[in-house]
This record gives sequence, structure tokens and C-alpha cells, in this order.
Amino acid sequence: MSGAVLLFGRLKDAFGAPSIPMPEGVGTAAELRSMLAHLNPDLADMLRTKTVRIAVNQELVADEAATSISPSDEIALLPPLSGG
Repeated sequence: MSGAVLLFGRLKDAFGAPSIPMPEGVGTAAELRSMLAHLNPDLADMLRTKTVRIAVNQELVADEAATSISPSDEIALLPPLSGG
């Protein structure tokens, strides 16, 4: 494992931590999304339907396979917001 993935909201609660190690072999935002859905099947629908946004180095990225990430990048997963 290398690097970390920052988690917020429901994702933080579901994984039980504010961050998790970056899974080895993940090189794109799409691969990260797929890997996390596999690690936590309860969140698979939310992750696969792309309601969770991915930020790389504090910038939202498109969920295309071409969006590459590296262990030195700051990765954050942002679930949908709710409240009033």
C-alpha cells in the first residue's frame, strides 16, 4: 500500500476511518472507484453510479479511465451532500 485516500461523510462512516491506504495497482480514478466498491459492497451502488465525486490534488476529476492517479497525489472521495 502507498498513499492515502481521504474519506468524508457516509464513506468515512462506512470505512470506519477518515482515510484508507491507496490500494496497490490502482492507476486511474475509475479503477479506484471499482476497487472501493469491491472492498465495501454496501457502497457499491453509490460508488458505481458516480454520485461520489473524486478529487485529485483538490480538483474534481472526470470519471474517465484516462484520469490517472499516482501514490503522491492527494485523493479525496466526496459523497453527495445533504442537510438544510
